[in-house]
Amino acid sequence: MINSYEHRKIRTSKLPVSWQADGALDQLEKFLQDNWEQRSIFYTDGQITSRQQFIDFDRRDGIKLQNYIGTIIFKGEQLNIFPKVFKADEDDTDTDDLQMDDLINNLVLWLGYCDRLNFPFVTMRGELSGAENLLELFITIYVHYAQAAINRQRFYQYENVTESGSFVRGRIDFKDYAMRKYPSGQHQKMEYTYSSFVFDNELNRIIKCTCAMLLNLTKQRANKEILRTLLMKLGDVATVNCMPYDCDSVHLSALHKDYRIILSMSKMFLLNKVNSYNMGITDTFCFLFPAEVLFEGFIGGFMREMLAGEAKVTTQASDQYLADLVVDGEYVSSAFLLREDILVETADSIFVLDTKYKEIDRFEKIKENKKLGISDNDMKQMAVYAAKRGAKRLYLLYPLHLHEEPETIEVRYDINIDDRNLVKIPLEIMKVPFAFGENPEDTKRLLVSILSKVTS
Repeated sequence: MINSYEHRKIRTSKLPVSWQADGALDQLEKFLQDNWEQRSIFYTDGQITSRQQFIDFDRRDGIKLQNYIGTIIFKGEQLNIFPKVFKADEDDTDTDDLQMDDLINNLVLWLGYCDRLNFPFVTMRGELSGAENLLELFITIYVHYAQAAINRQRFYQYENVTESGSFVRGRIDFKDYAMRKYPSGQHQKMEYTYSSFVFDNELNRIIKCTCAMLLNLTKQRANKEILRTLLMKLGDVATVNCMPYDCDSVHLSALHKDYRIILSMSKMFLLNKVNSYNMGITDTFCFLFPAEVLFEGFIGGFMREMLAGEAKVTTQASDQYLADLVVDGEYVSSAFLLREDILVETADSIFVLDTKYKEIDRFEKIKENKKLGISDNDMKQMAVYAAKRGAKRLYLLYPLHLHEEPETIEVRYDINIDDRNLVKIPLEIMKVPFAFGENPEDTKRLLVSILSKVTS
């Protein structure tokens, strides 16, 4: 097992022996490419490139990890990618003290608040805390969600059934009768197709296939018991060896939205199963998340819970455009959609927050470096938000490292909106805790104390 940080290079000689074999990294890249193409099952990271961005393989002597955190299990070997905020400081490269439990516990916390990812975490935090690795974590999510959905409402669906007989139901196949039945002397028989409201349908066959596979994978007794119960409840469903593309043919109505996450996760598990079988192994899985999406989603969800009843919190607010498109003097449409990470609205004020999963200098260095490492583009983006939204205050949020002391200095930039500098909108820089250590409740209290300044 290898532990490393995002954005780190790993030399070939430090990779597992099985990964150093001829062609192994090509297989790993193809495996990651397949998972890259299916990542929209869980999240949208804004990447439009078709080539996988989890790992950079274009290195002379090794690989370069990118800004995705999680676990890759390939050829029975495991690579855990930790967020950079777990480092003691920017220059820390020591990975000896990294523990898988810490990564899992933090993911459970982050995803529990994150509404940008399609996961049913919020109701299962207690169940997930005992997972030994990310594979068990996802199995636990799947079995609990499938159990809740099936117990709440079993999924029935109309499916076409084709039969032959003398008593016709539904639509007759006249071509078959003229070409086959009549010439062969079967005058009394006709082939017909009708719709039947059945429990043995394609979705339930996919769920049953996935449950059977997970029963052989999970090591947790509680998961095994739930999976056996689910397989019993699906006893009347045909046992079929389903493939990932089978999931694409299932169409769910709004009444069955609870089954959408089950279908999506089934596709993920089946995808990994196919890759495993193609490579002749059974221990191959990939669970990677974009760190900046987790940071933004966690902070937004945390603020929504913290300010419930006091303010309206909107994440990914996208109701404003930067410009109007005019062609030959005629208005065509709005253009250049603006999207604020977090919008906080009280009875009389609007606040815009933008999360930046980047490292900047400590605030005591402000006199040496007036920008603290904040990019010009980020500041210009906030100025546009200020002008369009009419916000009272703006905030740029950056993550603290795990054991980094909170800032005690207030740093603010007053943005000039007009030429005469009569209108100024304050933009405050904040560093907020993101990584949770031994005392998560203390970290939450610190986060509340910092974020409460937004509306005070």
